[in-house]
Amino acid sequence: MNRLINGLNRRSFVRLLAGSAAAGLASPFTACGPGGRAAGKRVIVLGLDGLDPKIVRALMDHGRLPNIKKLAEMGAFLPLTTTMPALSPVAWSSFITGLTPGGHGIGDFIARDPATYMPFFSIYENRDPDLTVNLGDVRLPLIGGGPANLRHGRTFWSYLTERGIPAWILKVPTNFPVEETATRAISGMGTPDLIDSYGSFSYYTSDPFELYSSLSGGVAHHVEVRNHRIETKLFGPINSLMTRPSANDGTHANQSFVSLTVDVDPDHDAALLQVGGRSLVLKRGEYSDWVKVEFDLLPVIGRVSGIVRFLVKQVRPHFQLYATPINVDPESQAVPVTYPKKYGAEIARDLGPFWTKGLPCDTSALDNRILNDEQYVAQAELILEERLALFHHQWPRFKDGLFFFYVSSTDQDAHMLWRNMDETHPKHRDADARFSGWIHHLYERMDALVGEVLPAVDDSTLLLICSDHGFASFGRRFHLNTWLRDNGYLTLKNEARKKSETNIFDVDWSQTAAYGIGFNGLYLNLQGREKHGIVELEKAGALAARLARELESVVDDETGRRPIAKVYGKHEMYLGDATPDLAELLVGYAPGYRNSSASVLGGVGRKTIDVNPMAWSGDHSMARDLIPGVLLSSRPVAGARPSILDLPVTILEWFGVSRPEQMAGRSLLG
Repeated sequence: MNRLINGLNRRSFVRLLAGSAAAGLASPFTACGPGGRAAGKRVIVLGLDGLDPKIVRALMDHGRLPNIKKLAEMGAFLPLTTTMPALSPVAWSSFITGLTPGGHGIGDFIARDPATYMPFFSIYENRDPDLTVNLGDVRLPLIGGGPANLRHGRTFWSYLTERGIPAWILKVPTNFPVEETATRAISGMGTPDLIDSYGSFSYYTSDPFELYSSLSGGVAHHVEVRNHRIETKLFGPINSLMTRPSANDGTHANQSFVSLTVDVDPDHDAALLQVGGRSLVLKRGEYSDWVKVEFDLLPVIGRVSGIVRFLVKQVRPHFQLYATPINVDPESQAVPVTYPKKYGAEIARDLGPFWTKGLPCDTSALDNRILNDEQYVAQAELILEERLALFHHQWPRFKDGLFFFYVSSTDQDAHMLWRNMDETHPKHRDADARFSGWIHHLYERMDALVGEVLPAVDDSTLLLICSDHGFASFGRRFHLNTWLRDNGYLTLKNEARKKSETNIFDVDWSQTAAYGIGFNGLYLNLQGREKHGIVELEKAGALAARLARELESVVDDETGRRPIAKVYGKHEMYLGDATPDLAELLVGYAPGYRNSSASVLGGVGRKTIDVNPMAWSGDHSMARDLIPGVLLSSRPVAGARPSILDLPVTILEWFGVSRPEQMAGRSLLG
């Protein structure tokens, strides 16, 4: 998935600079506006992504979550109804706006352009400048351009800050470019790395037989060790405002880089790295601290700054070096990742550089076996410790208003290490048994975090712990587009029918009635909406109903189970102006199953169902009723079935702000 996303979004990072100028002029920490402050009132929200109510209940019953148990006894512990699909950008966008996906427009990680059928990343896009001027080989942006958030709808916290009520919004997903409506904010999921991708690592190996013909989420470089030295490059953003052609060898003529030199110790498992004007000695298996690197772009614009960590995987017989995706430097931001801009520099001054990429853990490197379980967990520990350090830095400074703090580890690590815990998973035998308890360990760490905020609860302070969805095993893949092909709903071009794997360009749209894009989306090829639509609007309802019935009746011959638990119609789930452009059907998989990565991007394969071969072994793109999130509240909750749509309404009411008319939820305060 990441390979195509990178290809679609990997445009000039210089282009982003034009759009970040406003962030550089941002005012200090103010939250002024009409109305008075709700004096002394506070809401504390810990957003623990993917926290599963079944796991919470089991660990609580075994005495392993004492603080969460105390909070549950104080107020409430309930499953939290999530969005469909139960994906983080969809659910958190509903939390942010109080709107269904039909209102905020984020229906999946991946959307599609109906004019071209091409998939694209749904959270943000880079827009071309409205006006440029050519100066020799340079095309300078003058007006417009830069990153733009694709989420619609007003943030709920803007109703607070306009009344003078502070709102600290730290790492909430789908908040890139960072919203300027908060008092303090750090962007979250959806924030790209410095090369404007969802996250692209670099891997260097001297083994000529180590081949990666279809590496996704990163780039492999073969290097030579000569006299114990390696001379190579660390590549940065592509500067497409330069008009020079690409080189004959296929490399991009305008890709920036810094020199990277490695001296291999001839006697010990260690190496000396020199990069960005810094020298560092790393032992085998050791991650470096953050290293700042600066990439030259244009004489007028200057440089952009990023931060990167290195891991020496192996010194001999072949040298292997891993570099994380290059993160935006919070001290010198190429794009706005904090508000105000100086906020990032102040944190970095006290704590040092920190991960700014939206989802920090490098899941692609583990899926591609660039990292093993031990190396992934070592990175996961660094990320968790850094996130908790950020909390400890910010929490004592918060006085009143809204404090939202988000943790991604409970989601990302459950995706990658579920197979280590789950003895029934097909990949369990291949998993490192040392990390079978890692997910439960994370829940205990979150319990300790809850314990740090519990003493703040009083008559004026509401504490909410929430997750956007739960989790389940993902052991078998359902290839949605393959099923559509085999059942006559999707047709390939004649020349593509013998291919074992196809992509969106191989589809014969003149004979295709339905197609899948995204983790859960099933679109009808509608006349008047899609460029080559063939389905008449008056026949769409009957076709959608037939597809839903047939999909829900599919049986996996190897297990005897139904891979699809429920197919939802969008009109039963969504309200709002964006609804017509979203998928007609939302395929809710049964626990154990998920859409294949190829189908997510419109691809078609040979089999309809097969074993999931990835380390990515836990998931939540199932039927939303089967993987609810968690709600813990320091006060009793009205109603037995709270929804994530209720949370912004509840928070606003706590501060005396009536429910905005467009919000779909209700207050949970009794």
